[in-house]
Amino acid sequence: MNPLPSSIELSEVQRETLNLIIADQKGVNGPVEPERVILLWSDGLSISGTARKLRMKENEVTLLRHRWLEATPRIAAAERKVERSFRNPVSLIFGVPNEEYVPRTVPSQPPAGFKRQTGSPAKPQGSNELRPATRALIEILHHKPHAYGINRSNWNLASLADVFGQLYGQRPSRMTVSRLLKQAGLSWKKSRKFLTSPDPHYREKVELLLKTLHSLKPDEDLFFVDELGPLPVKRYGGRCFTPKHVIPTHPQNQRSKGSITLYGALSAITNQVSWFYGKTKDSAGMIDIAEILYNQYHGKSKIYLTWDAASWHGSTELVEWADSLNQYSRDNGTGPIIEFVPLPSSAQFLDVIEAVFSAMKKAVIHGSDYESEEEMKTAISLHFRERNEFFRLNPKRAGKKIWEVDFFQDYGHIRSGNYREW
Repeated sequence: MNPLPSSIELSEVQRETLNLIIADQKGVNGPVEPERVILLWSDGLSISGTARKLRMKENEVTLLRHRWLEATPRIAAAERKVERSFRNPVSLIFGVPNEEYVPRTVPSQPPAGFKRQTGSPAKPQGSNELRPATRALIEILHHKPHAYGINRSNWNLASLADVFGQLYGQRPSRMTVSRLLKQAGLSWKKSRKFLTSPDPHYREKVELLLKTLHSLKPDEDLFFVDELGPLPVKRYGGRCFTPKHVIPTHPQNQRSKGSITLYGALSAITNQVSWFYGKTKDSAGMIDIAEILYNQYHGKSKIYLTWDAASWHGSTELVEWADSLNQYSRDNGTGPIIEFVPLPSSAQFLDVIEAVFSAMKKAVIHGSDYESEEEMKTAISLHFRERNEFFRLNPKRAGKKIWEVDFFQDYGHIRSGNYREW
């Protein structure tokens, strides 16, 4: 390889782009080392100093610097192309042929095509078909409101109209702004909240779960285990059919009629639920559900138990109990071996039994008003028995995407649903 210069010079666009990539990657726990290597290089930091600062190997830093140096001609060409197209917002909005032309005063007239239109809004247009006024609004949207002296963190129709009026001398109505943006295919959308996992071993644990599922033998099974509760025995709200002008209500403060704690295990192969009612959530309850599975599936050679990262799911008491039972099974040549497959923290969507609990609550808890713990337990147990009977007559594995081959091979599918790395 050719020797590397001690430092490089980055254009303002390149530096801003690298910083934007770092900020975006940090939001999804993506790698930021390549961008930081280049920024530190531009600051004159040596290869060894960069490696120590970023906790990388020196050969990795050297390789990243060589890659940037090799790509410099392509980066410069792309930057010149972008600069020719967007050198001046005036050329984009008004179509001024001279790219070096910069107006010294704010135009007294709005962009061409700003006149109001009647009739229904047109279909979204392509970038080459946008009206100049719409392009002007999009250019404003590319900046934060505070860049124009507005104390807001996001845009609304009124603030867009105000800034448009400041720049081009004529303030459009909010309806006009809304119509122009709609014609460009833009609409208001609320940010979607997604699950995050701070588990540093997320990938390894998911890999273990997926490999275990795919390599199950005919005499093996895997169970999704979890607990629910304590569920208070009270009157619950829920969705129900009501007359048009009637709003269902339920009291916020109610007299306690007791509570229940439910332990459940879902077979990934047969979709059958095993359950019992405990008093508290602790290691003793997990041992009890494991013993139930050991006795129910005594003919299996091995059963895997997977559960979330609750502290009592990995207690010393539970591990020692499993080791003792496994030794007993090996010595006597009877009973399944029990192995644990822990899930990453904050990855509830991988624990399929949570969806079963959610469906149960929707069916027999929401809208209920049981008089005692026993009445609530009877309803829950009947729901699970009917569910087990249905899947006994209509066999189907538990879970959907978790069984798809592409889902296992491409971790992007895992992150694209309800999960983002921390």
